[in-house]
Amino acid sequence: MKSNRIPSIALILLSGLATAGANAEGPAPLEGEPALEVVIVRGPQPGPGLWKVTSGDHVMWILGEVSPFPRKVKWKSKKFDWLLRHSQELLLDYSGYWRADKADRAAYSRAETLPEGVTLKDVLSPELYARVEKTANLFGATELEELRPFSATNRLVMGAMKKLDMDGFSARFAAEDLGLMRHVRTTIFDMPEIAFTDRLKNWQDPSNAVCLERLVAAIEDGGAGVKRLANAWSTGNIAALRKLVPRYSFSRDGFRADECAAAMHGSEQQARTYKDRRTQSWLEEAERALRDNRSTMAVVLMSELFAPDGYLAGLRARGYEVVEPE
Repeated sequence: MKSNRIPSIALILLSGLATAGANAEGPAPLEGEPALEVVIVRGPQPGPGLWKVTSGDHVMWILGEVSPFPRKVKWKSKKFDWLLRHSQELLLDYSGYWRADKADRAAYSRAETLPEGVTLKDVLSPELYARVEKTANLFGATELEELRPFSATNRLVMGAMKKLDMDGFSARFAAEDLGLMRHVRTTIFDMPEIAFTDRLKNWQDPSNAVCLERLVAAIEDGGAGVKRLANAWSTGNIAALRKLVPRYSFSRDGFRADECAAAMHGSEQQARTYKDRRTQSWLEEAERALRDNRSTMAVVLMSELFAPDGYLAGLRARGYEVVEPE
């Protein structure tokens, strides 16, 4: 656990599991929702309400965040700010956020290319390759042919975010800046992963094609589902978020869940072991904060508040009272 500011230079290579994966047959509008062009909201937005966890007269307020997030939306929550000013600590979950140094980036660059004479078309099924090619054209993601599936996935993620005018994350960085401004002690929770060289070997395995397939399923509609996810978070539509997060999130709670997480970790068992360790470690940190502080603010991935084996479920199982936002 660290209390210093995290540098923002990173690639979106996230790991972990969640409770549901992407629709293998391709995303569709939610039931009852017209198939119209989705316009992303702009300007200051309040975001979702806060989950309240209590232990006696000690309280933790938890904000769930999503990825990606619109660049033209400014998260502005008067309630979060007021509660933060009356809190003793801010707990931010950065697990899975890869802070790549110069050596890591160089190693990644060497690892992302397929062997000479082999192209992406050679390692994907014809059906998947056709979908990848069509989706890449939608988002202007070029020069995928020489890339391994794991790197093609990330190149396509970056292309989609650029085309949709989105960033990888928002709330954790904004909350960290707010904590600095309000002089509230900030604790960074960052569950260690396996050595980077071992992660690279896992990512190079052909099984990572499942991550590319799941990403395509999430964005081959042109980004309509991703836009709905962003709008639901910005305006605080919790009911919509429960449906949209597993299908359209770019983080470990969306297309990188389940089989994708297993491929990225080397096996289903290793992915599950990492998730269990991360959950238990966060719960220990949360209990420490609840014990030490009268009031604590926290930011976690939204799926950790919904999942039956997520952070919030763990706090309930340990006897803490939880009140969900209205």
